[in-house]
Amino acid sequence: MTIGEKIRKLREERGVSLEELADRLDIAPDCMVEVEKGERRLSAATLTEVAGIFGVDISYFKEENGEAEKNNLGFRLRRLREQKGITLSELSRRSGVSLAHISEIERSRSTASLKTLEKLAAVLEVSPSSLLRSAQEDTLGNKLKRLREKMGLTQKELAQQVGISHSLIGQIETDRIQPSLATLSSLAEALGVSTCYFLMEEEEEDLYLGYRLPADVREALRRQVLQEIVRALADWDEREISGLLGFLHLLNENRRPLSKAAEDQYQEIRRFVSRATEEKRNLVLNLIKLLQGNSREEDS
Repeated sequence: MTIGEKIRKLREERGVSLEELADRLDIAPDCMVEVEKGERRLSAATLTEVAGIFGVDISYFKEENGEAEKNNLGFRLRRLREQKGITLSELSRRSGVSLAHISEIERSRSTASLKTLEKLAAVLEVSPSSLLRSAQEDTLGNKLKRLREKMGLTQKELAQQVGISHSLIGQIETDRIQPSLATLSSLAEALGVSTCYFLMEEEEEDLYLGYRLPADVREALRRQVLQEIVRALADWDEREISGLLGFLHLLNENRRPLSKAAEDQYQEIRRFVSRATEEKRNLVLNLIKLLQGNSREEDS
């Protein structure tokens, strides 16, 4: 039984709803759903808090049946690849690493050189260190320090933003103390991330590092369909994306409910683009630019 299954079993036996448990842990309900499904892992500190809530010893959550092996490189690589919807063949093609070698790495039958890790990490859009990092070593303090340094903040500067002493920041970063949920929430807000960033063991750490993105963009990227669009455009060059962006701006300017005929035309365009060669897509983009130019001339 996985840790997530044990948590769900305890919760249901105690008559505690998922939303209630998430609220007591100050975790988003969606995150708690993923924990119970085994898609994410709670940090040791949060797991201890769960044990306290349900009145069980922390040893109850001891990993069984090789669960501890999930911290190895092969498991991390496979899970991250699957989370991003990338097949072995696609990862091999995009990274230049042979499919057989990747398969051996995922099954822990082969080790990966640093150069190979860099190639795989680049396709998966993570740092090589995130594939190597042991979950036990990735403490809350380490996460706080890493994020603070990425933002170019000193302990004193962060402390001033949050309203706590810089010595407390130092104690948290060295794992001498665990911050209260209120303090953790304030730190997360100051650093522009969700509290989930600190409370979860998450290979896709960069998904939480949205402090460089405007709030409206971060909110938009919560939608699964928009994440899929971003992935689909990952291999497009700047010229192609600029042309598509111009087309989208044009659509937004004239946005209105489509008639049945217009909807059929729209779907036909989509089918054409999906089957088109790069040369034909470029023709479509040039036509869009031409129509935009004519439209501006008519308006003037």
